[in-house]
Parts: sequence; C-alpha cells; structure tokens
Amino acid sequence: MSKTKANTVNLSGNAVKKVSLSGNTAKDIKKVTNLMVDVVRRQRRLWRKEIKDWQAARFALYHSETPRTYPMQEVYDDIMLDGHLTGITGNRTLRTTNKDYIFTIDGVKDDKLTEFIKDQEWFETLIEKAHESVYRGYSLLWVEEYEKGEIKKLQLIPRGLVIPEKKVLLYSFDSDTGIDFSEIDDILLYAQFYDHIGLLEKAAVYTILKRHSWGSWDEFEELFGIPIRIAKIASQSETVKNEVAGWLEEMGSAPYGVFPIGTEVDIKENSKSDAFNVFYKKIEALDKELSKLVLHQTMTTENGSSKAQGTVHENTLEEVIYADEKKMLAFLNKRLVPAMRKLGYNIPENAKISVEKTTDPNKQINIDGVLMKNGYVLSKQYVEETYGVEVDATPQPGAKKDPEDEEDPGKD
Repeated sequence: MSKTKANTVNLSGNAVKKVSLSGNTAKDIKKVTNLMVDVVRRQRRLWRKEIKDWQAARFALYHSETPRTYPMQEVYDDIMLDGHLTGITGNRTLRTTNKDYIFTIDGVKDDKLTEFIKDQEWFETLIEKAHESVYRGYSLLWVEEYEKGEIKKLQLIPRGLVIPEKKVLLYSFDSDTGIDFSEIDDILLYAQFYDHIGLLEKAAVYTILKRHSWGSWDEFEELFGIPIRIAKIASQSETVKNEVAGWLEEMGSAPYGVFPIGTEVDIKENSKSDAFNVFYKKIEALDKELSKLVLHQTMTTENGSSKAQGTVHENTLEEVIYADEKKMLAFLNKRLVPAMRKLGYNIPENAKISVEKTTDPNKQINIDGVLMKNGYVLSKQYVEETYGVEVDATPQPGAKKDPEDEEDPGKD
C-alpha cells in the first residue's frame, strides 16, 4: 500500500461511478489504491477450451457496443499450457527482457539514474509483463506499493477486466461501468506492443487442434500400441469366463500367464506400425505454424537443413526482436519515465531509458585486428572494457615479438 499522499490523481466525469471521490478525497491516491485492491481480487475459471469457446470469445471481443475481453483471455490462459507455445513465446520475450536497460543523458550513460531500475524486481516484472502484450494484446500494470522516489511493488491487472479500445477498467467481469484508466498516468501503466487482440488469437486454433491430435494419438496407443490378447476357452460357464478375464487383466505387461487346460491365448499384433505418423506429422506441422506466427521463422526451434538457411532465419528473428526493442523503449520513455517523475523520482527532462550496447568479443576481435594492422593503437581501457580482461602495458622480459616487427638480419 502506498505510504504517501503527496502524489494525486484526478478522476473526472464518468471515470468512477461506483466509488465516491469528492472534495479532498477526489485526489486521495490511497482511496484509489483501495479500489484497485478490490478490482484485482478475482477468481479464475478453469476448464478445457475448444474451438466453440474460441469462436464465442471472438464474438464477445468484437462486439461493437459492449465488448468483453475475459472470455478470450481465459482461452489464452488455457492454450498457454502448450509446451511449444510456451517455449517460443518465452524465447521471443527473453531476447528483449534480457537486455541491459540504462538511463542516459544526451546519449551518455548515467550510473546514478540507472540505479533506479538496475536489479529492481518491479522493473523486471514491468518489462516482462509489458512484452507479453505482444501475445495477449495489452498489459495494464499497477504500482501497488511505493514511497516517494521508490517503487516497491508492481502488479498486473487481470486482463479480463480491461477493455482496451474504450480505455476502461471494469469493476467486475459482468459490470458495465469502470474507471477510465487513461486519466491515471502515474500508478497505472498501459502497454500495447501489437494490436489489442494479440497474437494468441491466431495461435489458439493451432493449439486446440494440436491438443486433439495428442488425444487421438493417446487413444491409438491404447488400442494398437499393445498387442490384443484373446483367450479361447472350452467352458461356457460365466464363472470360468470371468476368472480367465481376471487373469488376463492381472497379467499386465508380464510375458507369462497360468491358465487352465483347454484355454488358448491368441495375441493379435498391430500390422500398421506407421499409422502414428498421421498424428505425429500433424503435430509437427502445427508446431511449425506456431513458430512462424510468433518467431516469423522455424529454424531457431527446429533442425535446420543448412548453415546458410539457418543464418537467414536467425536474421529474420533479429529483425523481429529489434522491432520489439523499439516498442519497449517507446513504452518505457513515454509511460514509465513520466510516471516515475510523478512518483517522486528526480529524473531530468533530458534523461531517457536506453539499451546498453554490448560488444560480441568474437566479432570485435576481427575488427580490432584490422585496425591494429593499419597502425591504430588500442587503449588499455578499451581492451579491458571490451574483452573483460586486465591488461598490463609493461613489456614482459622474454616476451615474443610479432614476426613482422622483427628486423631481417640480412637486410641493410
């Protein structure tokens, strides 16, 4: 809970209908925070989603007058149980969130300002949840706890309560009223890196069909994966039949069984050993479609056929990540930095958040080699910062010289 009332928010018009914020309380950030605590206390409904649920969710989502997002968000929660979809979305997100974000002033890193966000748990949560808007459409983040000049805790508002195209945060899933969150620009931060629907709308169909194939494959395994054992007995007694059936059941995977004289056990093996490919190939094709949708290529998650093709696919992914990085920086500098100033952080107007550029030593050493051959001298500080090693500039006794620098004895 906030420990200060120094910062205020203005709620006007129809922004709040169920909460009385009049007089001095209209700018009481604590009362607004109490409202937010009530809003996020919601229960999640769990059941398996099918194509019909996805279609119904789209109908609710695209309703012109009273759109609702929670049915689609529940579909998203369900399909994210898929391992491949979790892996490729996590891959794309990590390539953006694992960068080093710093504060710069006129392009120069400012260490003091960078401490505001460096190794801060709330900031790591912020950039992760903000990037998830690529898949889920949007993220509305609430600064739950802070002191003047220090954010302590940040929380994601349940997406099912947010109507992004109307800028409304509903009081409940079945409510027609709520808060105009666009009027609260300090403790509420809205992120949208894609359209307000998200990539998962397209991924849902592939994931649901893939789940069907897994289920069909499982049934196939039960029917044909284990040879069928048929016991033929001479007796017509129901008691004997039930007893032999019990013995067959108790055999399990055992290679033997004891049966009375006159019992014939016949084992029927499946002759169609390649039938599983029907399911496997479908699942494989659906995984590739998901990779193309999220990563715009497949070879960073599948086996590539050649190094050249793998390079092309990697370059395609780098373009996707670069676009995500630009959207992330726009969000941080347009939404987060102004909010931090309002929450008491002393951040100059010419300061902004940037990505710290890191050098790949394997590539840089070739560049530096060319520079040195052309007569340029690399400073001790540069070598230490670039390659992470300590350099002693004092020549060591007996150190070998570069053969090109040695003088030819036979040369005048």
